[in-house]
Amino acid sequence: MNVGLRADLHIHTREAEPFITYDAREVITRAAREGYHVLSISNHDTQTFNAELSAFARDHGIVLIPGVEVTVEGRHVLVYNADVDVDKITTFAGLKRYRTPEWLVVAPHPFFPAAYCLREKLWQEIELFDAIEFSHFYTPRIDFNRAAVKLARAVGLPLIGTSDSHLDEQFGTTFSLIDASPTVESVVAGIKAGHVSVVSRPLSLARCASIVARHALGAGRERARTFLRPSPPSPQTILTRALTRGR
Repeated sequence: MNVGLRADLHIHTREAEPFITYDAREVITRAAREGYHVLSISNHDTQTFNAELSAFARDHGIVLIPGVEVTVEGRHVLVYNADVDVDKITTFAGLKRYRTPEWLVVAPHPFFPAAYCLREKLWQEIELFDAIEFSHFYTPRIDFNRAAVKLARAVGLPLIGTSDSHLDEQFGTTFSLIDASPTVESVVAGIKAGHVSVVSRPLSLARCASIVARHALGAGRERARTFLRPSPPSPQTILTRALTRGR
């Protein structure tokens, strides 16, 4: 008998973004403790997934779905269960060419006011998408999910709720309940069939501001560390130093 599986398919971790305080294993452990059954680590333009991590998740009662938030012609797209390298799906033509029925393709935060959001591209490429994200980041008055909900209803695509976590406080704010068996294939099929519901609550304006500030501060610190970190010497520099010391 299928049950409602608690799921979050949009989580970022320290493996790809060093300013994040938790890694993949830590968020899996937390998710298991908080009653989740399905997760996807969907880092930007890199897949944080392997057999060892999948086994670790399974030991904690979690189905880990391979995922990535890939930049497609400058716009973010969530791709799950893909069987090709990320660099093959950085264009909409590539996404159309390589996607198979086993994949799940989701439009993340599509109508938020950022250059990397899909916006008009979602309308233009709607046939490539299996679902639309309902983002955690909204308040009772400011809600860019409204256009996503309207479009999903108009075209008959399901909504999936996610936390898009970069910070501890984001996790758990929005998630999905999926009517499926606890396997990757069943979860993907269940979402495509619309057997999914969103569990969410709006954030206060103060909490939204805190998330933005903490995210910007963390990302800014990492950029500064990268800028200030000494670059490794070039082979030419190493050779010059060796010759100088030998004089």
